Amino acid sequence: MTIANKLLSPAIIEQAKKEGALNALETVYAKARYAHFKRVKWGHEFFDGIQFGDGSLIAVKPGQFNRLTLVAVSSEAALA
Repeated sequence: MTIANKLLSPAIIEQAKKEGALNALETVYAKARYAHFKRVKWGHEFFDGIQFGDGSLIAVKPGQFNRLTLVAVSSEAALA
């Protein structure tokens, strides 16, 4: 299990639904001091993400109807 999978709890997902994905991402970043922001490419656009020491990411992903969600990805290669 990656760091991103451990940190992306149901409570954070619920917070993203209520307060927005970017606010929830900032909350995770504030708690995880061993992470850094990273631009993540989904299709032809770039979105915010957090990368951890093991290479895993929590990234903002565009959804249907212009809704943003948070996803945990094991590595940047999984995005391609």
